[in-house]
Amino acid sequence: MPDPRAETIDQLLLDRVSAATDLPETSRDLLFAALVGPDELDAVLGGAVPQKPQPPSGVTAAGEPIGTYLAGIEVTGFRGIGPTATLHLKPGPGLTIVTGRNGSGKSSFAEAAEFALTGDNKRWSDRSNIWKDGWRNLHAHADPQIKVRLGVEGHPKGATVEHHWRAGDGLADGTGFLQLAGKPRQSIADLGWATALKLYRPFLSYAELGGLLGGKPSEMHDSLHDILGLGRLVEIEKLLKDVRREMDGRRKLAAQSLPALQAALAAHPDPRARLAEQALAGKTADLQALELLAAAEDPDDGALVPLRKLAALELPERAIVAEQIAALQDALAQVDGLAGTPAAEARILAGLLRDALAHQQSHPDQPCPVCGGRTLDAAWAEQVGAEIQRLTLRAEDAERVQRERRETCRALRHLTPSLPTLPTDPDGIDTTDLRITWQRWDQLVDSDDHAKIATYAPAVFDELAAALRPVRDAAQRALAGRQQAWQPVAERLRDWAETERAGRAAAAAYKALQKTVLWLQREAAQIRNDQLAPLAGAATGIWNTLRQESNVELGAITLAGTGPQRRVKLDVNVDGTPGAALSVMSQGELHSLALALFLPRATMAQSPFRFLVIDDPVQSMDPVKVYGLAQVLADVAKDRQVVVFTHDDRLPAAVRHLKIDARVLTVSRLARSQVLVAGEQDGDPAARYLNDAAAVCQDDKMPADVRDVVVASLIRDAIEFRCHELVRAEAFRTGKAVTEVEAAIDAAKGLRPSLALALLGDARRLDELQGRLNRLHPDANRVVTVVNHGAHGTRLADPAGLLADARRVVERLAQA
Repeated sequence: MPDPRAETIDQLLLDRVSAATDLPETSRDLLFAALVGPDELDAVLGGAVPQKPQPPSGVTAAGEPIGTYLAGIEVTGFRGIGPTATLHLKPGPGLTIVTGRNGSGKSSFAEAAEFALTGDNKRWSDRSNIWKDGWRNLHAHADPQIKVRLGVEGHPKGATVEHHWRAGDGLADGTGFLQLAGKPRQSIADLGWATALKLYRPFLSYAELGGLLGGKPSEMHDSLHDILGLGRLVEIEKLLKDVRREMDGRRKLAAQSLPALQAALAAHPDPRARLAEQALAGKTADLQALELLAAAEDPDDGALVPLRKLAALELPERAIVAEQIAALQDALAQVDGLAGTPAAEARILAGLLRDALAHQQSHPDQPCPVCGGRTLDAAWAEQVGAEIQRLTLRAEDAERVQRERRETCRALRHLTPSLPTLPTDPDGIDTTDLRITWQRWDQLVDSDDHAKIATYAPAVFDELAAALRPVRDAAQRALAGRQQAWQPVAERLRDWAETERAGRAAAAAYKALQKTVLWLQREAAQIRNDQLAPLAGAATGIWNTLRQESNVELGAITLAGTGPQRRVKLDVNVDGTPGAALSVMSQGELHSLALALFLPRATMAQSPFRFLVIDDPVQSMDPVKVYGLAQVLADVAKDRQVVVFTHDDRLPAAVRHLKIDARVLTVSRLARSQVLVAGEQDGDPAARYLNDAAAVCQDDKMPADVRDVVVASLIRDAIEFRCHELVRAEAFRTGKAVTEVEAAIDAAKGLRPSLALALLGDARRLDELQGRLNRLHPDANRVVTVVNHGAHGTRLADPAGLLADARRVVERLAQA
């Protein structure tokens, strides 16, 4: 199913391309083609008519996906949790704060949920294996497992995501699955959350909080880019750049191979190489001339004319010559047969007889006027007519035979060419025998002695053919060798011409693509920031709530740069002076800014996660920002489930002072990684410290000296917390600045100064403290003295009794 965000980007870009007046037509065609896809872009670059892409049809804003909440996290043998511990949550919008001292195991719940749903944990994913090696709890007897119960809209019984490991499994070897109530088990991949987890990841650890701004600048850029569907712009730009890079390579290929081609031509003796050098010598190579030279069979070179003549010499087939010689011999035989009756004499005698016959016809029966003898009568006339006919036929036969003899000799002479002009030694070929034999043949067939021709022609012709064959073969071999030597160069010329022709087309395409990419980058920057504006506005609003008394004002948030230089540009003003966020903000301010950027992303309507899990966001924040954080979390919790893990008591305190509706849960860690989760009624940190002290008192395996120090320290922490609560509550009631109050708390070092600040309003009024404690509770002074000494190593006589007295003192402090 197409991503509607990408289709929206396509429409925005299509509108800009269509409306652009500064965009060349070629670039417009290329952009249209790139919107369709790589095949269309290739076709347009190949000369095809571009098809304008159709606007996306039927694309509407995607509805909110089915919402998912956290109903509980059950953990066994994972990280800091040994025996099974369960964190029960209320699926649905609202704020839940999970508190516990460092090492209590509270963060293990957050890490377990993150791992079960994502298969990874940002706290250690980019660190060395030493961070991962301790994932299996050493105190657990059962195989590790995680169960995350989910509340899913439309599924009354919800779902469970589980992850199990067997003995010997590594962290990556476990098996995870999804179980919808009443449905078969499914792979976690079937949730279809891969993209959503990347875009709207609902987990944020302290380490990741610091890394949002402290990591690679490109990572946040890419994250926001993907959330807004702007990856489509990167995809189109990358396609155009890839093709531009390809065109750039093509346009340079011919120039890169030209020196080697020129060197090959310079070293080649073939005259065509000189012509090719001339065709390459100009500013622009003559490709047509190069292609003709590559296809030419022979160069136009006088030095090779003799070889070509020798190679082209042909004699008629011997059978044809033999036929002509046989015809000549037959004609000569007929001539011999007419010997003694020359044709001319027969022709003359027949003429005389015709004259006599003509006289007889005009003078019939008269004596012969020549001899005076016989009478020229009719019988004589008949006899003379027959003689005339006989003589005429004889004359015609003789003439025919002579004519055939002459024609046969002429034909024989024309069957073979005359001796060509031959060099003495063309390309080392000896033509002496051929020339001598050919001269003999020419002299023979030019002779008037036809009988000699008929006699010697067969033998001389055979000698001529025998002399011609090796000379002609040698000439043909020489020419073939020259052509063979030229052929590789011809192929290189042909290939280079094709490469250069393609390179010229690629150069034109490169120029067009260059303009196209520059235009796209400019327009894409505007599209990016237009799309980012709502998200940036939300982040600015969150920062304004978080910043409280900070003098840093957040300005524009924009996506800047391309390639390795891409980043999120955060402009700030410090007391009205512009600056860069990363260079002027404190660590606490940077964490607040990172949180401001995280929350709008994680709470976008497209996210299927209706929950956020934030681990330790309070660290590095100054006291006043904790109040801002409490308000921000309360605002987000109006339509999201927000689960915050913290060891810092300031956040629960701020929630109470601001009267924010929140559920506070307390996580305690007992011996051997036994983790307990207390409900809201036990969520008061002072009560938690005292309960922890009670658990320590009951631990028989703990050395007594260590036990006494821990119990005394926990009681002291409970008293100090209650003191700080009194100070903050009074300051909140009277409207004192939070920074002033927190500064006073920080300055009150030690238990007695903290009590003086809480009960007398001034940490320096220590001389009045004893009387005030006595009024608070009769055991107060003794409890304070014992726990102070016990925290520094003095043994406790009765730890359980001290704890009971301390509970009453803490209760009185709460009432005060």
